[in-house]
Amino acid sequence: MIVQEQFVSIKAPPTTVERYLTDPQLLAEWRSPLVVFEPIEGDLMTLGSKHKLRLKSLALAGSTYTVTERDSGHILLTIDGLWRGQELWRWFADGDRTIVQHRVEYEVPDPSLRVFVVGIGQIFVSLDMRVELDRLRMIIEGKGQPAAAQSR
Repeated sequence: MIVQEQFVSIKAPPTTVERYLTDPQLLAEWRSPLVVFEPIEGDLMTLGSKHKLRLKSLALAGSTYTVTERDSGHILLTIDGLWRGQELWRWFADGDRTIVQHRVEYEVPDPSLRVFVVGIGQIFVSLDMRVELDRLRMIIEGKGQPAAAQSR
């Protein structure tokens, strides 16, 4: 099992952070451009919803993500496909800030893909997670302009 985890502290209330973690239009502002979300069932990030997460670096290969737990402080997704496991988004108040935890636990059943992921893939995933959380913080705190806002 591969476990990757990143945290960020954002100067905003948890309700604001939750909107950016769950609203599809806001997600598009800070999520990695290497990732494509395709809805399968339900609204993105709602309990029971399913979407396909595809990676451009893997010729759009991907896995199905199902929201299995959802409340005002966390989202737990079950992952099934080329990689299998769980993805956790958790957020909680810390004074006038909100701490966001992003944790992914997964395995790669395909031996040829596993070699890539255990090698260089883990480094890229960790870096991408860090960049995403930094982008989320900058956009919410007003220190970064998402591409969509720049064109308005």
